[in-house]
Amino acid sequence: MPQHPLDISHEAVTAKIINFTAFKNAGSNNVLRLFPSKLARNQLRKDQVKHKTQSYLRDTEKTLRAEVAALQQELAIVKQEKAELESLRKQQEAAIQLQLQEMQIEIDLHKVAHQVAEITQTDYFQQLQIEIASLRNTKIS
Repeated sequence: MPQHPLDISHEAVTAKIINFTAFKNAGSNNVLRLFPSKLARNQLRKDQVKHKTQSYLRDTEKTLRAEVAALQQELAIVKQEKAELESLRKQQEAAIQLQLQEMQIEIDLHKVAHQVAEITQTDYFQQLQIEIASLRNTKIS
């Protein structure tokens, strides 16, 4: 029995020494080979995950490229439609400007007709008409 708690006697040490031959035999009996096979399985899983991830990324990239191509086509169509609408808008503006000019001409003609009516209904103009008619009658006879 040890006298001091840290004092290890000769008998205790010899009982705990592992025989190297027994350790070696245990390894040859696949007792210790479980750990390397777990490593191999883990590496295989990592390789599978890596392969699946790369495959997923390739598929995702293909999908995204297809979506980008579709969006580019849609953008081209929208740009073409915008150009057509812009052309139509310009045509409509030109037609409206033409109508506006015609309306202004009509207004001007109406204004002129009104002004002529004002002039022809004055007493002075009526007297001039009578004089012209009498002059024509005298020349003809």
